[in-house]
Amino acid sequence: MFSKFDPDNDISNFPLQQYKGRIEINKALEVGNCRVHYSPDYAFETPVEVLNRVKDNTLLWIDNQNSLLGFSDQKKTLLVPLNKINGIEIQNMLKGRGPAESCLWIYLYEKSFVTLSISPEIYYFDQYADDIHKTTGFTVTFSPEFYNA
Repeated sequence: MFSKFDPDNDISNFPLQQYKGRIEINKALEVGNCRVHYSPDYAFETPVEVLNRVKDNTLLWIDNQNSLLGFSDQKKTLLVPLNKINGIEIQNMLKGRGPAESCLWIYLYEKSFVTLSISPEIYYFDQYADDIHKTTGFTVTFSPEFYNA
């Protein structure tokens, strides 16, 4: 939990997979310009269909035809099957000995989670909570804040 996330080095040792299917974005939400976190199971090169929509922002999107939730920037995309997702969570860590951060996670039914993004700006994702729910249909919950001590 006490993140030392370095957004410039999170994929340096991990090659990104190429998504072989065709993406069709049905709903999308721009989430500012935050970095997409790396996940070994869900990280892909951003597909061309998504690159045309991303521009300089980060995009949270739904593909109903392929039953996928995507979280994309210019470099990488996290693709998570909708049937694996139990909910979405935001947690804010207040500055203590460690840095203040805001985290955006997807919780999976198998009792694990996928980190979508970590922002150094506390409360960053709070502004998007309602729109994330409207775009994805998943409940967005807030974990209790705590000091990053």
